[in-house]
Amino acid sequence: HIESMQAFLDEYMASTNPGLPVTSRQTMAEQYQTQTRSSAVMGNAVSVVIALVGVLNFINSMVTAIVSRRREFAVMQSVGMTKKQLCRMLVNEGLYYAGLTLLFSYLISAFAVGVVVRAMVEDGFTTFRFTLLPLVACTPVLIFFAVLIPYLCFRNLEKHSIVERLRAAAG
Repeated sequence: HIESMQAFLDEYMASTNPGLPVTSRQTMAEQYQTQTRSSAVMGNAVSVVIALVGVLNFINSMVTAIVSRRREFAVMQSVGMTKKQLCRMLVNEGLYYAGLTLLFSYLISAFAVGVVVRAMVEDGFTTFRFTLLPLVACTPVLIFFAVLIPYLCFRNLEKHSIVERLRAAAG
């Protein structure tokens, strides 16, 4: 008789006693939905910020690794490595870094969320759904940058001749 009682209370509060404080099942469900939406928005915002920091850190690490090895690349080219081979090597290194990053991210996320977080909320009043969807969404972005950043860095390095790069790195 929940629906009939809710209708009676709504009618009573509207006609007889509008100031009567009543907390019904419907009111509690609406409050729960509002709190759930608020928590989801905050969780998604934090996830996006963490994903951006992670991608930017990945980009920074790759650029630093390539720029710090300028002399090494110049030496490789001076002994016969072609531009195409060097570019392919850098892109493959980027994909290797991305692959390792994704592997460890999937493993750590699966353990941390699937085991630790589930244990923390197990006896609560909420339901728990485990998903790797945010990490799956970041995967193509990371792979894209793993190819793009080495290519752009290589093009930037190639603006200077091999002799200039060897001199600049030595002096």
